[in-house]
Amino acid sequence: MKRAACLVFILLILFVFWFQINKPQIESKPFEFNVERMALADSVINQSIADDDFPGAVLCVVKRADDGESMGEIVYLKAYGNRQVCSGRDTESGEFVSDTIPMTTDAIFDLASVSKCVGTTLSFMRVVEDGLVRLTDNVSRYLPGFKPWESTPEKKGGPVERSSITVTNLLNHTSGLPSYVGVPDFLSRFEQYGDPMKLNLRDSLTAYFIDGLPRLNRPGEVMRYSCLNFITLQTIIERTTGMRLDHFAKQEVFDKLQLKNTWYNCIADAERPFAADAKIVPTEIQADGKVLVGEVHDPLARVINGGVSGNAGVFSTAEDLAVVASLMLNDGVIRLPADGIKGFFGGTERVRLYSKNTVDTFTRIPAGYEEHGRALGWDIGVGHGSYMGELLTPGSLVNHSGYTGTSIAINQQDGIAIIFLTNRVHPYDDGGVARARATVSNIVVSAMDHQ
Repeated sequence: MKRAACLVFILLILFVFWFQINKPQIESKPFEFNVERMALADSVINQSIADDDFPGAVLCVVKRADDGESMGEIVYLKAYGNRQVCSGRDTESGEFVSDTIPMTTDAIFDLASVSKCVGTTLSFMRVVEDGLVRLTDNVSRYLPGFKPWESTPEKKGGPVERSSITVTNLLNHTSGLPSYVGVPDFLSRFEQYGDPMKLNLRDSLTAYFIDGLPRLNRPGEVMRYSCLNFITLQTIIERTTGMRLDHFAKQEVFDKLQLKNTWYNCIADAERPFAADAKIVPTEIQADGKVLVGEVHDPLARVINGGVSGNAGVFSTAEDLAVVASLMLNDGVIRLPADGIKGFFGGTERVRLYSKNTVDTFTRIPAGYEEHGRALGWDIGVGHGSYMGELLTPGSLVNHSGYTGTSIAINQQDGIAIIFLTNRVHPYDDGGVARARATVSNIVVSAMDHQ
């Protein structure tokens, strides 16, 4: 027995030695992040909380790994204020019930429209790489009968121009579809798009998109930010893969990145994707006095699409988003903890989720659309008036914000990402985050050493 134990011990020592000489060699590059300057960011955020712009926030700054493929270094991670300030509203008095819970860095936020890139766009990158969809295809290839844009003839009976809407038009918001559909307005016309006894709300919404929605302009002429573009993309993903968006995103993106607290909450499912004591950040008090916790805030995503929607519905943490940011900073590759004995000794496995060409394609403005300032699923806007501040290097920055007060910005040239999550719609939808977000971003840039 002693000889066997000694042999096992020797084998373990040899394995550790082998792993140390075979692990990826990281080329050391000098990079200094002036943490002391981040006291200025702390001050901005705390003042915004004092001004009732939002109850709380989490700020996370990620620096690209020196080897260009490992998990990035989180150089700053801090929580501010409160995750929750009330648990609802008293139906008799109308006053909200005070119930304060401090914010923590592992709080789970309703990402709102940041879901468009983290959920829908990352999933769409997969179906494009797998050859299921082409960016230049007409939407009607996947949604038969999808109505093109048509001109209005000057004279009755005159010639009518038609122009088909492409997948690219959906991804960069140049489709001509309206920005949103009001839930009450849609529900009032629900029966028009099918027998309510045979169709669910989601199916009727798809039917409405195909033939009922107006096409407001010729595709490619106007950039009109639209949640409806991304619900249409959701339908394409689901029809080409045969999987519900949340299932596909979990299988092909979230699980492969080992994200711990990133999910959609499908209201129709009996089992919730989170534990009863999960640190979920509540959003707005509803008409019945209850606070939304774990159910997506966006009405179209919640009421019509049941929590799984192309425009909203993803919940996540700053640390999980740091993994997504690292993947994008590394051009589609990342090293993650390995399984088994290799992982026990700190070993990693290289995960190539996307090719560099795919990342490049989705994070740049397509040729011919330069004036619109949108990449595929991402915003590119920087400079004066940008919601991500004025100092981040233009040309290699992709970013997105969410209505609930969330944002992510990833800058390839600077090798840095800024994740700023707030609960500005709690307890009422009357907060603001725009100035704080831009100012904090500028301070983060000032804390970077570019030597």
